[in-house]
Amino acid sequence: MSAMKKKALNFIDYGIAATLIFTLIGELYRFHGILLLDIWTPFFSAACLIYFLLTKSLKLPDTFWPAAIFVLLGFSSLLLNSGGTEAAFYGIRWASMYFLSVIIYNRPREIHLWFLFVFAALLSVAGFIQLIYVPDFTAFERLGWDPHQNRLLSTWFDPNFVGGFLAFMLPIIIGSGIKNKKVWPLAGIVLIALFLTYSRSAYLALAAGIMVFGIFRSFKIIIFAVVLGVLLLAISPRAQERVGDLIASADSIFTENYNLPDPSARLRLQSWENGWNLYLSAPIFGHGYNAYATASVELKTQNDPKVHSANGSDSSLLTILATTGLAGFVPYILVYLLLARRAFDNRKNPVALGFLAGLTALFVHSIFVNSLLFPLIMAPFWVATVAIYKPKNIA
Repeated sequence: MSAMKKKALNFIDYGIAATLIFTLIGELYRFHGILLLDIWTPFFSAACLIYFLLTKSLKLPDTFWPAAIFVLLGFSSLLLNSGGTEAAFYGIRWASMYFLSVIIYNRPREIHLWFLFVFAALLSVAGFIQLIYVPDFTAFERLGWDPHQNRLLSTWFDPNFVGGFLAFMLPIIIGSGIKNKKVWPLAGIVLIALFLTYSRSAYLALAAGIMVFGIFRSFKIIIFAVVLGVLLLAISPRAQERVGDLIASADSIFTENYNLPDPSARLRLQSWENGWNLYLSAPIFGHGYNAYATASVELKTQNDPKVHSANGSDSSLLTILATTGLAGFVPYILVYLLLARRAFDNRKNPVALGFLAGLTALFVHSIFVNSLLFPLIMAPFWVATVAIYKPKNIA
């Protein structure tokens, strides 16, 4: 290996580690409303792109062209709708975070997967510490955070996003544990952390992921997961209440009763309806990438563009439909379908199968929470593609 190539490899390894460190810092620090991760990722991606181009070593994964088309259409939709610089910044954010998967594709290393495992462990442990010292978040409501009580928020200050990410990671950890038993303690830590988020969307996402893993690997995994889930519910009245609300809400929706016992479920239904109406008002090219808030105010589905709920639908897919229209939605979905196909083709490897199961979990989660567009999930998600880009050599 040449000295230049070795230095580049070290820079990439350190860069991936730094990306995950800034992701772990999460909401603990913002610079004028911008996450440290938002500042670092474009710089790191640009530096790697320049190196690949100078050395003529850039290889493009099959997801690149639909991703490039999506970014191009996203910026075009902003021009058509006179989007501002802030919206354009979010487009750069998505592009730079997606490029993490291109970096991984060009330099896939087993150590990158272990970085992810350490990151998942630290995020969980940070959540345990938060539960001990800051179990009540009502004091932070004036700063714009939801007043969660006795729920694991970790450094992201949101149990639903933390739970969704852990639901994505757990099948990958299980897949790695099949090949390397040393990973199993991590699976236990992540499962406990996910359980303590008391996030119904995360519970449902994990169930979907485990179902996919069990179908393609062994039904014993599904049976074990059901037994373990029942035991965990049996010892936690809070979890029983959350699952009960989920069942009641689902029953209300599917029976067209709409007598929702949970206020958050009612708000979610309203969010879906608003998102769908925004899409119908501009079905081809949308209202402009990340211009959801402006469009909401113009169509009077929101009064204040600065409130958190105005920035997007609770569904990631509805948000993409509303902001980039069908033209942007098709290449966006194609990116994930290509990832799923590669993982499916390598499903005999439990780590690649774990990615397929985790991707399923994340998509189920994104129906209820805007998780596919949440930066603190996007960054480690694209790093996790190492599980499918080099499946034979990863334990």
